Amino acid sequence: MKKCLIGCLMFMFYGVIGLVHAETYMLKAVTAWPKPTTDNQAFFIFMEIVKKKIEAKYPGQLEIKYLGGPEVIKITEQVQGLQSGLIDLCFTTSAYYVSLLPEIDAVKLSSFSPWEERERGVWEYLNKLHEEKIGVRYLARLGLGIKFHLYTKKPIEKADLRGLNIRVSPMYLQMVKALGGNPVVIPPTEVYTALERGVVDGYGWPEVGIMDWGWQKLTKYIIEPGFYQVPNPLLISLKAWNKLPEHLKVLLNESAVEAEKEAVRHFQELAKAERPKLLQAGLQVIQLPPDEAKKFLQISYDAAWKEIIEKCPETGLPLKKLLSK
Repeated sequence: MKKCLIGCLMFMFYGVIGLVHAETYMLKAVTAWPKPTTDNQAFFIFMEIVKKKIEAKYPGQLEIKYLGGPEVIKITEQVQGLQSGLIDLCFTTSAYYVSLLPEIDAVKLSSFSPWEERERGVWEYLNKLHEEKIGVRYLARLGLGIKFHLYTKKPIEKADLRGLNIRVSPMYLQMVKALGGNPVVIPPTEVYTALERGVVDGYGWPEVGIMDWGWQKLTKYIIEPGFYQVPNPLLISLKAWNKLPEHLKVLLNESAVEAEKEAVRHFQELAKAERPKLLQAGLQVIQLPPDEAKKFLQISYDAAWKEIIEKCPETGLPLKKLLSK
């Protein structure tokens, strides 16, 4: 009995010592948007989930250090930062690294939620592409259960953007061209001035977030229907991932799955709350007639899939099957 008691005490003692001396892993993170913007809230949801799990299970063993947004690393260079080891985590949107992995553009065309994509094998397929082609892990899709919209200074009555200069990212460049518009590629930080000076007549953006930039002051119309999904991946450097012990990998995966669902719920609520604010600010909703709305969406999706499959025939077709109902 005495020997058993001593043995238990020694086990507890060395267990505590082991916890005290457990290595602390630091993950340096950046996002594609400045810290205060709405888009980043999905990443902060993930950070909070991780923090709570770490505190409950493995105190002091993992810390995510948020460095900032594009003021730290340009949006189009952040994934390269993962590859080089400059940073460990990156919350971005697929448009900002489509030049490195063209297949990622397909996620915006998904008919499913992030958790449905996991069930269908989409996450597994995309992670394989990320790891093999660009050396990063596709940790989660924290975006966002909402769609993109066109916001314009001039009214649009049909699926025709001829004569209009529309600010785009690579996310909807094909769509604007297919609808006859003139795509203007500029970063979000330049959109306000471009609207003010008449360089662009409108822009594409998700259902939430234009008030972060003050664009509602220079915008008159919200065009319905919305199009595409907001596909914001959370990526982790393979170098950083492979250094983590198994229990922390499990914790990050669990946190990713949980954050995907919470981010969708959160942003759907934000979208419901923001539309009345935009209307109060003077914006008007233009609902395209049913035939024109159908044409608008058909052209938008066909143009996107056409480009993806032309660029990546071996992977584009399987992705279309995985992401389509």
